[in-house]
Formats: sequence, C-alpha cells, structure tokens
Amino acid sequence: MNFETEKILGTLEILTEQNLRLRLPNNETSSLKCFVWDVNKKGSFSLLNLGVDEGWITLTDIDVAVKSWQALERRGYLNPDDYPDDYENIISPELADERAKIYQTLADTIRKNLHNIEVFKFSQIPVYSFYVVLGQNQENNWFCFSQTVARETTLEGEIKCSNLPDLTTQPSLDSNTNKLKDKFQQIINQLQPISIYGYYGGGYDYRFNHYLVTGIANSKEKALLVALHQAGMLDIARFHEFDPEALSWIWDEAEIAEFYPRYQKINKFLTQNLSDLRMIRCSFWNREYIYVVGQTNAGDITGIYIESDFDYNP
Repeated sequence: MNFETEKILGTLEILTEQNLRLRLPNNETSSLKCFVWDVNKKGSFSLLNLGVDEGWITLTDIDVAVKSWQALERRGYLNPDDYPDDYENIISPELADERAKIYQTLADTIRKNLHNIEVFKFSQIPVYSFYVVLGQNQENNWFCFSQTVARETTLEGEIKCSNLPDLTTQPSLDSNTNKLKDKFQQIINQLQPISIYGYYGGGYDYRFNHYLVTGIANSKEKALLVALHQAGMLDIARFHEFDPEALSWIWDEAEIAEFYPRYQKINKFLTQNLSDLRMIRCSFWNREYIYVVGQTNAGDITGIYIESDFDYNP
C-alpha cells in the first residue's frame, strides 16, 4: 500500500476508535469502520469490483435469475425460512404459468440480441438475494436488467449529501439501441408489478412492488449503476458531512459532549485529505452498506464504512 494512503488510513483508525456510535432510523446501533481500496492490488474501484471483492456479488446464469424472480412472485414474501407454506402461491397457477412464458420470452430475447451476457447474484443475508442480468448489443452498449429491491431503511439527514445525477442517469442512445430497448420494454411491460411482503407481524406491514427495471449505457459498470438506482438498491451522492445533530437523538449528554467534536474532526479530515468524496449506499432489504470514500493523491480509495441492520423487534 502506498505510504500516503497508509498515513491517511492510520489517522482514520484513530478518529473512529473507541465506540464512536451511529444509528440510522429504526436500525440497530452501528459503528464507523475504516475502508481502503488499494488500486495496485485490487485494480480499479467500482461497484462491481467492490461487490465481488466483498463477497456479495457472485456469478450465476440467467435461468437461475428467472427462476428466482418467479419464485418470489409465487411466494409473496421475502423471508421464506421463517413462515409456513400456507403463505405460498399468492398468485393463481394460471397467472404464474402466463408470467413464466413471458419471462422465458425475455430470456430468449436477451440471448438472441445480446452477447457477453453475465448474470450476478447479490446477497448479504441467507434469506434474501436478488439478481441482475447484463449483456452487450452490436453497438457496444450494455443492457442491465434488475428486479426491484426491498429497502427497509430511510436516511433522514444523518449523512449530508447532494446528487450526482450523471452517475445514475441513462445517457442518450443510438437508434438501434433504442429499438432494442423498446423490444425489451414491450416484453417487460407484460409483467405487471406484484406486491411483496417484507416483515410480517409486529406492526411492520412492509410491502414493495416487485418488477423489472432496465439500465442502458456505454459501459457495463454504468449500466449496472443506472439499473440498481432505479431498482432502489443503490444511491451514489456527493458527500458533505456526517451531521452529529441528526445523530444525537441516541446519545446521552456525556456522549453528545464527546461525539460532536469527534464527528467534526472526521468531517474535516475527510474533506481536507480526500478528493471526490462520495457516499455509496447499497441496500439489501434489512441491511445497509454505506461507504463514505474519496481518492488519495496516490489514487487509492479510502474512507469510512458503515454496516447497519434494521431493528426488527415485534
């Protein structure tokens, strides 16, 4: 690791040690951890490379993805290991068969019109996974198909950010790519959204609409970012600061006196030592992965990592 990156990482470790508490709304208490991406060892920093390195993205195939999309619709809820079989089959067998044919048409159309097809499983907890399908057309544009993603947690000002729309906005497309986009969309439009449960009981009657979204761009990574943003899994924003005022509701008076200045030191250090500071938020239903990272002068990526779980307490 570059010496300058090591120095920055060492300072961040000092600033985040000794139980610097953070709690997102309706989540369990978390802590700030240091994050570093050594470009000489791991290559370029991207969402896809990050997920593969962290183990929450794995390769699979399109038939597995389609089977999972259909099973979720028939089951009607996200946590299959916790509840009995009488929650199965929320849609009729006839509708399930009809949708299975549409999914097969979509898969066949992808295979016929795209090359370099890759399918990824995203998973961080045993009972919840989601799938994306990527492929490239003859004009070298990438298509990404993703199911929508359940998200229990909302941010309420704990991390101050502003939009970076260029990262998650679909660019203008050539005529052939637009025609292919329309062909895919005509198939997807036949798959009406299915309402899916999250947690049962305890007053948490959480639902989300399961359907497919499409991202298209001139690179695989950008197409993935566009699709996952539409799917509700991903936010990428320009980072400004951690807001201790928004976090202070969980602290007693002694902690307020201690944590306020510590958070301000972290904010100052990040803005003074890293460029292109961003918040990358990845949601996996009831678990959040948040990276507040920037680039060192050596080109490495470093900053703060937060893992937070929804507090299900019926």
